[in-house]
Amino acid sequence: MQAEKCRKLLVSGRAAVGWLSVLAPNLIGRAWRMQPPLDNNVKYAIRLFGARNALLAYQLYQAERSDAAADELEEVLRQGLAVDAFDVLFGLAYQRGNRNKSLTAAIPVVASMLGFVLGFFGREQHDAAGKTG
Repeated sequence: MQAEKCRKLLVSGRAAVGWLSVLAPNLIGRAWRMQPPLDNNVKYAIRLFGARNALLAYQLYQAERSDAAADELEEVLRQGLAVDAFDVLFGLAYQRGNRNKSLTAAIPVVASMLGFVLGFFGREQHDAAGKTG
């Protein structure tokens, strides 16, 4: 898969999940197989997650513009990789400590893994001379 296509998928996915989480936390809760009705604290956490994803999508979208600094795209991708890596680690730690092994915690972990893979393959490849290839 080409780097540009990976980045477009990443921007689209982050924006969709981000805005849905902010605007419709109950829908995201159902997608994550949470039992309704959702507590207000859970809705707040989902909205925070959504705002973070929407901002990451916007950053990546802006880093792709033609007048962006050369290293801006790489920096934004690294930030996303770090966020997704921590999401995966925390999700796996939660599942390990949780006696009820359920799909509820697995869905966000898989989504974060997908985000990490898309971010990794969305990076531009550089040869020894420093040229993009």
